[in-house]
Parts: sequence; C-alpha cells; structure tokens
Amino acid sequence: MTKRLARTTLFAVLAATLLSLAAPSSAAPIPSKPAPDAAPAGRAADETSVRAFLARRDVARALAGTGLTAPEVEQRLARLSDDDLRSLAANLDQVQAAGTEVPRYIWLLLAVFLGVLILAAIF
Repeated sequence: MTKRLARTTLFAVLAATLLSLAAPSSAAPIPSKPAPDAAPAGRAADETSVRAFLARRDVARALAGTGLTAPEVEQRLARLSDDDLRSLAANLDQVQAAGTEVPRYIWLLLAVFLGVLILAAIF
C-alpha cells in the first residue's frame, strides 16, 4: 500500500509541476480598443510596419513555401480593412514564421513523456 501511495504522490507532484510550467508567465491582456490617450496610428504607419515584417527573409521564405508570390501578398495586404491591418500591425511580435520556433506545448509533451518513461523504469 505504501508503494502505491508513494507512486500516487509522485504522479501528483509531477502533474502539479507540469501544470505550473504550462501556465503562461508573460501573459497580459490585449486591449480590444486603443487607449483613449494613445495617438491613433494611420493606415500608412500600419502598412509600413507590416511591410517591414513581410520583408524579413524568414517570413518571405515561409510565404513562398505556401505558394504565395510577392504580388499576391501585396494584393491581400491592400484588401485588409483598416481594423484588420491595425490589429495585425499591433500583434506582429506574436506572429511566427512557419517552423521557426518549437511551440511550448511540444516541450511540455516531451517532458510528460520523459517523466512517464522515468517513472515506468523506476517502478
């Protein structure tokens, strides 16, 4: 019975540790509307920042990998509404070019898998 209790306690501690790792540590609310005292950026400023982002080598490579040519990207950018363009420009730091970074959940799943393997080897 004590071996079973030790195993259950170990699993509970492991689960609590993994859940604490999964919690976003730098999350902050994103306002849906700009602050009233913030100066509104015009469409031209938003387009400039988005175009600078699209000009990055990794982003251009990812877009080309999906079959989008530069003129198609320009057409789609021109079709964006002001609100969509503003939202995209405001959240460029959250956009990832395809495959440049391993998502956090992959590391979490790997940690769980390794933890189960270690526990299976011990018990």
